[in-house]
Amino acid sequence: MSADVDILLEEALSQKPLRLALLRRLLAWTRPYRSTFLLSIAGTALAVTSQIFGPKLIQLGIDRYLTHITTSAAANRGIFIISAIYLGNLLLNWGVTVAQVRAVVRVGQGMMNDMRLAVFQHIQRLSLSYFDKTHQGRIISRADYDIDAMEQVLTWGANQLLASALTLTGVLFMMLRTNLRLCLAVSLVLPPLAVATYLFQKYIMQAHRQVRRQSSRLTASLAENISGVRVVQAMGREDENLENYQDLNMVLTRRAYDAARIFHTYMPSLNLVSGVGIAIVLGYGGELLQRHEITVGDLAAFILYVQMFFGPVQTMGDLYNNILSAAASAERIFQLLDTKPQVIDRPGARALAPIKGRVRFDGVSFRYETTPENRWILDEVDFLAEAGQTVALVGHTGSGKTSIISLLARFYEPQLGRILIDDQDVSQTTIASLHRQLGIVTQENFLFTGTIFENLRFGRPEASADEVREAAKAVGTDEMIGQMKDGYATKVGERGGNLSAGERQLICITRALVARPRILILDEATSAVDTKSEALIQAALEILLEDRTTFVIAHRLSTIRKASLILVLHEGRIVERGTHESLITAGGVYAGLHEEFSRHR
Repeated sequence: MSADVDILLEEALSQKPLRLALLRRLLAWTRPYRSTFLLSIAGTALAVTSQIFGPKLIQLGIDRYLTHITTSAAANRGIFIISAIYLGNLLLNWGVTVAQVRAVVRVGQGMMNDMRLAVFQHIQRLSLSYFDKTHQGRIISRADYDIDAMEQVLTWGANQLLASALTLTGVLFMMLRTNLRLCLAVSLVLPPLAVATYLFQKYIMQAHRQVRRQSSRLTASLAENISGVRVVQAMGREDENLENYQDLNMVLTRRAYDAARIFHTYMPSLNLVSGVGIAIVLGYGGELLQRHEITVGDLAAFILYVQMFFGPVQTMGDLYNNILSAAASAERIFQLLDTKPQVIDRPGARALAPIKGRVRFDGVSFRYETTPENRWILDEVDFLAEAGQTVALVGHTGSGKTSIISLLARFYEPQLGRILIDDQDVSQTTIASLHRQLGIVTQENFLFTGTIFENLRFGRPEASADEVREAAKAVGTDEMIGQMKDGYATKVGERGGNLSAGERQLICITRALVARPRILILDEATSAVDTKSEALIQAALEILLEDRTTFVIAHRLSTIRKASLILVLHEGRIVERGTHESLITAGGVYAGLHEEFSRHR
């Protein structure tokens, strides 16, 4: 979905009520920790039982040993026994709570870890079409901020909910057993409590969804400006971008303020209702006490139970706020996890056997999802590249060169036609087996955080140090790396920012060669290197590309001239094909491009 469609979908989600199906799906993440989860549930039940038993002990102490004293010694002994039992009950509650908290944290953090891994794994498997249409910041927001926003609920939610429900049930039972009329009197505060809770639920969920949505926009803006910081500074756009970021940030502040205002209106309302309940108990309970219809111990226990009753109500209100906040994040996470890769292994797909590298495009037509349906990016493309040939793709920007190599690598799939390698339809083979025999070097020269040695082995982790060094020597990278302070152990900064563009590209080319691909794709692979570095690469390619099928997109004549086959593309069609000499002699489109390239050398 495009960025605009992504926003529209989030708008639609913001209109949905909290669904039990969503909560059940979250609960399913506890399955790997079922025994620990059940242990925490049992601990919660025991801790609540112990807590509810406390006011009853106070009632017994007051009624038996403080208001009806027979002898001083008997009263002291009774009070001592009740106090000892009360203290033992407190110690039991403390021990059970400590064990229960440890179990809860183990389950919650385990779920968080599993969810992060699942999101990261899924993101890596999504087709490139998803990244073409979804802002990087939105993806990062879901993989990071949204999962963090769920921590409170994943770690404490189930136990807090159970503890509150058990406490309310137990307290209500004890209140009814203590005095029915007092219990009915306190119930007068329940209708306003229900109305306040209904209004809170109605408005807070939408408020949290708006906060999540605006936070995603803010993260997207931040990620975009960090990625394009060079362009921003070069064009003097700092002030304009800051103004735009301030506007987004102000909207987020207003959304967060609205959510906080709703929540912090509801919680004082609960405190008010709780106070009214206690006032009712004191007033009506005092009258019943004067009529000797209840005891002092009954009244004291009832007041404690009323406080205990509204405590879980407040906890559940706070928890419900967190649940609604987490639900807004969970919806976005599950929306990401439910996004299906467009390019997947088909049923019955087989592993691609070791190949020689014969590539054939058979009537291939292709358009991206965002392409107008009446225009093909590639239109009935046919060609054959024999094993070991170097094929150069030539044409103006937008002619379809990159689309050809993207289809060959199965980053996308054509709407029409077939792509065959050694007469095997790649759509019927597994993606992993294809990529193991494919090497790609792009003009982006992307390196990962780590050492140079780790980057060189990225495509074949089992490669030995000697194999890595041999490939580096063949390309001429070994000498360059040897001049660095730590050699192959030199740390590579984020995206290789501590290396020059030429150094990054040479390392990327060496990385592809270490992987020993049968088919090698060079997409403007020499565009970032100087003439001296390019000469080293070209000399190495003559040896290293033997018996490898190579597809080259390049604007430099030195790369194109030596190609076995040149395919000239225009508006998605192959308009000319042949060798450099034959196409120059023909005096057609390629000859004109060659002349244009020569003028810009």
